[in-house]
Amino acid sequence: MVPFISDLSLSAAIIAGLIAGLSPCTLPTAALLVGYVGGSGEDSRLRCFFLTISFVLGLSLTLAVFGLIASGVGIALQSLSFIYKILGVLIIVMGLVIADILPLNLSIGQNSLKIFGDRGGMIGAFLLGIPFALIASPCTIPITTAVLALVATKADLFFGFWFLLFYAMGRSLPLLLVGTFTGLLKSILKGQAILNGLQKFSALVLIGLGVYFIFFV
Repeated sequence: MVPFISDLSLSAAIIAGLIAGLSPCTLPTAALLVGYVGGSGEDSRLRCFFLTISFVLGLSLTLAVFGLIASGVGIALQSLSFIYKILGVLIIVMGLVIADILPLNLSIGQNSLKIFGDRGGMIGAFLLGIPFALIASPCTIPITTAVLALVATKADLFFGFWFLLFYAMGRSLPLLLVGTFTGLLKSILKGQAILNGLQKFSALVLIGLGVYFIFFV
């Protein structure tokens, strides 16, 4: 266990990451990773694994840095009594986006992401993970934004870094499996109905959390 952070907090971070990583609209973008790894010219599964690890490392470090930034913002604004109201509204908006009630295109698209992977190899995979951390798909952005808002309320740099790092681990696990076992994506897509239900559930959780921040904090 990371010192000063409870097992419950870290478990919540990993679960939130898994929900984001398994969001239906994330899977088409995951195909970009499969294409990158599969197009590396190597048939070795070990090679695919290391390319995916480089990608995950870029994604995870980026999110951890943003965790620090969110915590810094929280520290700067913690004296404001209405900060929880603002964050609550933001989280509710993100929940409505995930539920497809509020149409909002938050993704830069796969074509833009390809620019970061043009270098190839481990470095290219690492660079590809950087934009993927925040702007890979319209499903993950609201969840990541809500997580960053939650971290800001803690106003703790140490907590922000580790919470986002464990969130990144959870979010990266499906990508790690898909990148290493490139044929797995087709199997996951068969469970689209379950993934859609998971997305709706995460939307309800975010909306409930936002309501809690507005009226009960």
